[in-house]
Amino acid sequence: MKCFDDVTIVNMRLKQLTVLLAFCCLTGTGVLGQERKKDQKASELIEQPKRVEFEIKNSNYEDYVVYSCEEEGLSIYHQTEHKNKDGYLWEFIKLDTALDMTWRRELYLPFASRIIGYDYSPGFMYYLIREKQYKQEELLVMRMDLEKGDTTKFNINTVFPVNLTQFEVVGSTILMGGYTNYRPVIIRYNLFDQRPQVVPGFYADYAEILRLETDDRLRTFTVTMSEKTTDKRTTISVRSFSESGDMIRNILLQPDESKSLINGAPAHLEMDRQFIAGTYGHKRSTYSRGLYIATVGNDGQQKIDYYNYADLENFFSYMRAKREQRIKEKISRRKVQGKRVKFNYRLLVHDIIQDGDKYTLYGEAYYPRYSNYSGYDRFGGYTYGRSNTYFNPNFLGYKYTHAVVMTFDKSGTLLWDNSFEINDVTSYDLQQFVHVSTSGDEVALLYMFENVIRSKIIKSDEIIEGKTFNDIELTFEDDEVRVSDNEVGGLSVWYGKTFYTYGIQDIKNLKDNRVNLNRNVFFINKVVYK
Repeated sequence: MKCFDDVTIVNMRLKQLTVLLAFCCLTGTGVLGQERKKDQKASELIEQPKRVEFEIKNSNYEDYVVYSCEEEGLSIYHQTEHKNKDGYLWEFIKLDTALDMTWRRELYLPFASRIIGYDYSPGFMYYLIREKQYKQEELLVMRMDLEKGDTTKFNINTVFPVNLTQFEVVGSTILMGGYTNYRPVIIRYNLFDQRPQVVPGFYADYAEILRLETDDRLRTFTVTMSEKTTDKRTTISVRSFSESGDMIRNILLQPDESKSLINGAPAHLEMDRQFIAGTYGHKRSTYSRGLYIATVGNDGQQKIDYYNYADLENFFSYMRAKREQRIKEKISRRKVQGKRVKFNYRLLVHDIIQDGDKYTLYGEAYYPRYSNYSGYDRFGGYTYGRSNTYFNPNFLGYKYTHAVVMTFDKSGTLLWDNSFEINDVTSYDLQQFVHVSTSGDEVALLYMFENVIRSKIIKSDEIIEGKTFNDIELTFEDDEVRVSDNEVGGLSVWYGKTFYTYGIQDIKNLKDNRVNLNRNVFFINKVVYK
């Protein structure tokens, strides 16, 4: 269950799309009209059995959001242009796993309303709404029954203003995380007693909420934090609670004195141990040098294994063969000399996926680009900073380079690693592009860019199918995509071996009289790998 940064949000940029379309018409060629290179083969393991389209009629109000309800389907909402004295009309849609519409509901929300978070919990979809722009403490939670669309509303007052960054639901409890006075805070709200409660132990200086996760099976929630050690290094803490707010486990990782733990992701709560994995750096550096796997027993004993990027078998396999070979030769020469090559990467770490007694961690490497600085270091690693467009007008966005996958066993031992090249993707916001599905020893990695699904399927460190390219399938045979905005849309895990891809397309059809000559659509395609 995800929200805020990690959710699948489609922010329509149709004004930009209109300008781009006009340019393409003048030049006689569309951005997507270029043929793919001949060496880009299509995957025979990827299928797109179904597609649904929603026609865009007004560019100012057609902001769609789509979110997975796992095997219960997909949830979609958007604000329309229609309004009355009560506010704007919002449309909520539920699709089943065949992408057929189960129901559609229309509700008026006050003019200043913003849906700032949402989450799926079995049987329900929850929406966190701020109705007043300058009243951060006044919130509305709207619960929609996934079977019929029946709606229940809960007004929540947090008493003090909170800049919210996290929203999750477990059982009958709403969880909200954020910052007040620049310090982290976690608030729980039970739907039965309807009283907000601050979860103790998080209001601290120099601490950051990395993730708030729930377990519907155990009805627990876990908060992962970045905190400072007494000597100003960075480490990771993981605290797990019951739905009622009782603490189950409290872990503060103790890294080696020469290292800092930059980020981390915990595996689901287990009775006898806790796994946490992420990236580490040197002392107080914010550059990551490699990956770590921490195993913590019930007795509090910790074991942290560190894997330098240079020691991973396939970390550089996303590169062209000659460049990969040069880097590996440099690593070998340094080892003979008793030295180590120091690679500096920024890695966006995602969830740990458990499959039986194996655990898979994955993340995406990236670096910021500037108009006067390449951001690339001489050893092939990527440096990074904290600048953004608000503080640095030369900032050109975050350039993604590759995804990293590593699997370890119940003892915390690394079994294998692999990587997947990410081509062409640059984003002004850090978000997840590559999505992963595991089945036994098999791992599928997929992402979408420029109306093409790019995939790689591996089994341990063996490649079952190298990088392949599948065009997004259209509704009619004679459909042609004129323009697509690369900054909206993407691909996400749905359930099992099923993904969904989504976005905006401007489509023309000169031959089929069943459809308009031109149409702007928000689309969703079901994607399955065999």
